[in-house]
Amino acid sequence: MRRPALTALCASLLAACASNPAVPPRAAEQLRRGYAHLAGGDAERAEVAFAHALELAPDLAEGWNGLGVVARSREEAETARRHFARAVRLSPELGEAHANLGEALLALQRGEEAEGALRAALRLAPDLPGARLNLARALLHRGLLEPARREAHWAEARRQYLHLLEAAPAGAEAHADLAFMDWLSGRPERAEAGWRRAVAAAPTPEAWHGLCLALTRLGRCAEGRDACDRCLGLAPGLEACRRSRRAADACAP
Repeated sequence: MRRPALTALCASLLAACASNPAVPPRAAEQLRRGYAHLAGGDAERAEVAFAHALELAPDLAEGWNGLGVVARSREEAETARRHFARAVRLSPELGEAHANLGEALLALQRGEEAEGALRAALRLAPDLPGARLNLARALLHRGLLEPARREAHWAEARRQYLHLLEAAPAGAEAHADLAFMDWLSGRPERAEAGWRRAVAAAPTPEAWHGLCLALTRLGRCAEGRDACDRCLGLAPGLEACRRSRRAADACAP
């Protein structure tokens, strides 16, 4: 399950710091530099800048959040969780830190705790798309793990995905995940429509593969083969696409 880029949250953090007179100007400047380094792909310099900001202001929640983003960019989920948790303790109103904490908890497979952090983020900042996408995916995953409660978990997940699509109608990830749920729920027609919207927004191998599956199930064999070929064109080594291509070849008519 792909995760949204945490650095997409930086602009609102910087705006908050710039308007907060309690943040020393030099610390705010180091925060700005840290997020600029992250945006440029230089995690090492970003880490130094955030550490410098915290030397100037040790209780600066945004600085701990920044260190968490650096750790998460290195796939150090437990270190990131500790930094984000500290940011939340220092500034409980910082929605971005709750969102990032939830994402780190998901990476650590602590799903219920992650849901709590993500819900807190959305109560504070309902327009955080990464938090809403992660919450929807947490609910989708719980539905897979708890078949007896799948219908309830997926109904809430669907509402979260539809919230995302209200803000960004072309959202490829939301369309693809909704299609996946429709596919597993035995609704290939809806799955085909959803994966087609996902492909139109972002033609990933996974979206093309989903479309191939749905079209083949619906007996639209030539279209299914074409979709699998598109998948293999983007990811020639993807075994799932190869298997589905063979199924499309065997499809009648």
